[in-house]
Amino acid sequence: MRYAVGAAVAGLVVVAGGCSAQEHETEAEPSPSAAATPAAKAQALEAYRGLMGAIVEGSHSGADDHPDLAWHAKGQALQHADDLLDGTQATGRPVLSPEVASVDTAAEPPTVVVKDCADTSDWQIADEDLEELGPLPDADGPRPITATVTEEGGAWQVAKLVFGEYGACER
Repeated sequence: MRYAVGAAVAGLVVVAGGCSAQEHETEAEPSPSAAATPAAKAQALEAYRGLMGAIVEGSHSGADDHPDLAWHAKGQALQHADDLLDGTQATGRPVLSPEVASVDTAAEPPTVVVKDCADTSDWQIADEDLEELGPLPDADGPRPITATVTEEGGAWQVAKLVFGEYGACER
């Protein structure tokens, strides 16, 4: 570990021509992307939280890998998560506060961007005896994390994971 440590919303479409709106008011089916948005958001957040949980859990045992990483991540994000778990042991947990920044369910593949401002001050590197060594010298303040989560074959996985600089959160 290298110090890294979405009820569909339906609307009514009112078609007004030369007659009264009441005569032509019809309830439209929501578009697939509009209907899928809440589910996409929830599944993307679940994938992000799952990935981060696997990283943290792996760090607690000083692992070089975690069996859940490939369930929650793929591509660059999977490689980055593998790199983070380098056998270094840690204690504590980061405080995550992820939010969905954007959703594009019409994209190929459907994509949700999750932004987080993670407080990693209680997730600390430990020595062999699990004695906390304290916060990292350059770990001054919460750090931004951006996760690009995509859907393929019904599964949502983090495809890209970027950690920003400590203290650089914009919230």
